[in-house]
Amino acid sequence: GNDGKIYWIAAALSSFGFTVNHDVLKRWNLPVPQRWEEIASEMFAMDPPQVGIADPTRSTSNTRIYQIILQAFGWDEGWKILTLIAANSKIYDASDAVREAVIAGDIAVGNTIDFYGYTAMKLNPSCEYIIPKGQSIINGDPIALLVNSQNKEAAQAFIYWVLTEGQKIWLDEEINRLPVNPSIFDTPEGQKRSDLKKAYESALKTQGIKFDDNEALATVNSMQLYFKATLVDANQELHRAWVSLVKAYKEGKISEDKYKELKAKLLEPVRFKDPDTGETVTLTKEYAKKINDRLAKDSSFRDTLMQEWRDAAREKYQSVLAEVQG
Repeated sequence: GNDGKIYWIAAALSSFGFTVNHDVLKRWNLPVPQRWEEIASEMFAMDPPQVGIADPTRSTSNTRIYQIILQAFGWDEGWKILTLIAANSKIYDASDAVREAVIAGDIAVGNTIDFYGYTAMKLNPSCEYIIPKGQSIINGDPIALLVNSQNKEAAQAFIYWVLTEGQKIWLDEEINRLPVNPSIFDTPEGQKRSDLKKAYESALKTQGIKFDDNEALATVNSMQLYFKATLVDANQELHRAWVSLVKAYKEGKISEDKYKELKAKLLEPVRFKDPDTGETVTLTKEYAKKINDRLAKDSSFRDTLMQEWRDAAREKYQSVLAEVQG
């Protein structure tokens, strides 16, 4: 651009949220969640879990969702929300498996990128894709010409086609993407997709957060691996401790003060030993940035830290469970 910044041209729009199955919500007498903290609440502390999320080391869309939550709520509060969402969840190996579970009615709510949600709505009318108000982002998915392209004219013609007539591709029932060029809804193909037009208009009205891509990149390895170790690998212990805690409180077996104390303990940052200094530390945003690149390059360092995180998380969850069981 004229201001010296690099700008990308979007070919499609996307957002991030969750897809609900209204039939399953009714079956379990659950409310329709509208925000991230609602799927992190006591209402969803149940067996079998009715929330589905994906392992961030196996899903880029779920990685982005967790990054959005960390930026929407702030690092410390964001990890508490993520811990509670994971405590309420069945964890899947891939984001499409989460979508399929919502469509099939195996779970009531699942984290999804928007077009997975629109696909779910197409395949099962009891499904609805929800963008958490003021807690998501609307992304433009870019298209660009390679600097060293051997066929620049053909490539430019293709880009032009994608941004004009080719926008129809997104309307295919196997794809279900939001176009960037709304005039495509005036074509015969576009007029058949009033559902996507409605979704497009809704997305444009969405209140998003100001998302910092550089910050997300600066902590992505730390975030993914810490999440994997403490919330995926230790999920069984986390889920059991949380569901037992909520049940004990609801049944009057522990006081409100004790409940709050144990919930706070469950949500405390995991304390672990820094492999270099031997000091006991927590994963602050600064520490996450400091170790981010090394985690990608140094497998021994990564394995040591992940084991530290895993063990410390399990110990914490088991300690809370032991207190609940008295």
